[in-house]
Amino acid sequence: MKKIQFAFVILAGIALASCSHDLGYDEPTNALSGEAIDFSSGFRAVTRASYGADAAELLGNQFIVYGAKGAADGSGMSTVFDNYRVQWALNTAGTTASNTHDWEYVGIPFAAPATLTGNQTIKYWDYSTGMYRFAAYSVGKATLTTGTPAAGEVKVTAIDGNNLTTLAYALEGLEGDLAKCYISDMTPVKKEHYQEVVQLQFRSMAAKVRMAMYETVPGYAVKDVKFYSDNTTSIATGASSNSAILFSSDAFYTGGKYTVYFPDLASSNASIANLAHVSMDVTGATKANTRTFGELPSGYLGTTLNTASYAGSDYTVVLPNEEGTNLQLRVDYTLESLDGSGETIKVHGARAYVPMIYTQWMPNYAYTYVFKISDNSNGRTSTDTSDPEGLFPITFDAVVESSVENTQSTITTVATPSITSYQMGHDPKNDDEYKAGKDIFIRLINDGALINDLNTAGKSKLYELGSDGTEVDVMAALNIGTVSGTTTTGRNGLVLNEATINNSITAIPRADGNDITVDAGTAASFSPVSGKTYAYVYLVSTGTPTDHWTAVKFATEPSDWSTAGLYALNPDGTGNPGAFDATKVYYNKYTNLNNVYAVKVIKIE
Repeated sequence: MKKIQFAFVILAGIALASCSHDLGYDEPTNALSGEAIDFSSGFRAVTRASYGADAAELLGNQFIVYGAKGAADGSGMSTVFDNYRVQWALNTAGTTASNTHDWEYVGIPFAAPATLTGNQTIKYWDYSTGMYRFAAYSVGKATLTTGTPAAGEVKVTAIDGNNLTTLAYALEGLEGDLAKCYISDMTPVKKEHYQEVVQLQFRSMAAKVRMAMYETVPGYAVKDVKFYSDNTTSIATGASSNSAILFSSDAFYTGGKYTVYFPDLASSNASIANLAHVSMDVTGATKANTRTFGELPSGYLGTTLNTASYAGSDYTVVLPNEEGTNLQLRVDYTLESLDGSGETIKVHGARAYVPMIYTQWMPNYAYTYVFKISDNSNGRTSTDTSDPEGLFPITFDAVVESSVENTQSTITTVATPSITSYQMGHDPKNDDEYKAGKDIFIRLINDGALINDLNTAGKSKLYELGSDGTEVDVMAALNIGTVSGTTTTGRNGLVLNEATINNSITAIPRADGNDITVDAGTAASFSPVSGKTYAYVYLVSTGTPTDHWTAVKFATEPSDWSTAGLYALNPDGTGNPGAFDATKVYYNKYTNLNNVYAVKVIKIE
């Protein structure tokens, strides 16, 4: 009989989907006459592109533009458009040399944040220069102000061409108003493209976040998930929210001042050189400790990644936070047996964490956080905190032998950390499994603290599974099994072949082309092979090995019968078995390492 240590933890999975960088918009065309500089606009959204009148409506029919000219390498830039206001008027394209796409700037009075007076004038391409640069923003349908912003207003500062890499301009207001603002990346125009319309692509200041859950608990379905809003509510009180809640001690921004800047202008990497970054000025910023999503669908949680149950029908709009914050999830839920008996078990206070590097919300990006309830969770089946965490299977040991009166069952309490896995470009709604060809990255958090010793020998390992197995199956095989070279064969029959993993990485790629810098030992990565199933394993702590004896009866003599100390006559391991006798019941020794592991099973498409 298999006597396996079972425990239970929620593993947090994360998938980050970026906005597209090639969404449709009006193609640049030549100016109608002369060499006048004129503008068109496109609006980049996470899910679609808008242009023409649709883009104009989103931008509140106007935007503010800064433009400068200089050498082809970006040096010696001088201002051309000093915070010009560009306005939309339907069916006006072609009426002036400066308007080919219904956007006009000539003759419009200067207004704050511009410091110039009078009317804006026409601008012409200067062929003695090698490059122009343009950056723009819009406060959408909010009112642009230079005073203290009230609801419906956004305070702005002039775009400063002398400080583009550190503080190009700032937008200040409440969450609802800032979330409706739009910014453009820096748009460079080289000499060979002079006379073409300046195509500015705007993207939303807001980010979008959604969350989902699924379960893989053998023999049970998961229902009635309730959410906590903090770490302090006792499990005796229990969770009360039907709406999904993520919370953080670092909190979520609900208003304040964002600095927009272009720190990589000098970079030779074209994909990041002109990217606009935003940073909240924490002085005076307002925050909330929770972010609430919609309700999970009624009934049972989905049982695979691409059938995961999503909280609400759409994303939740949030303000960007490029620094990130550790996210926490805490839930109660009910397990219902799949055998038709109607038996239920309530799990209290199960929790998971998402590391802050995966919560660095950028403007116009969409983020999906998927939480997996497996057979390895840290919730309790009792509200008495002195009872152990986890789910423990009921096991039996029965021998029909009058001289045997003892039975034995052993279990080990395991409290494992949350494991977050990430593969760039992975879409959990469409991809049930990760794909080959791109590295998978791993991070772990234990009770809110980032684990930083993955590069310590023996702590962080990767195994290829010889057959299907759950997280608990893997833990059992590691604790009760035999090792031959790089292969572990569990007493439960699961075979684990050690695979290659890099535990010393210092960068994780992000969808915008930038790498996220991490300290060595805080993240791991591996290159998956198509069709394989892997188990990522982190050794939380080393236990004290214990020997156990289980009743066996063989028809023929086992090949290892002569191995000293492996078989006994009595359930406590005493009694020399002597010569093999097929009519007798013997006791076979196995060793439980009692190690505590964090495990995540990862399947590759």
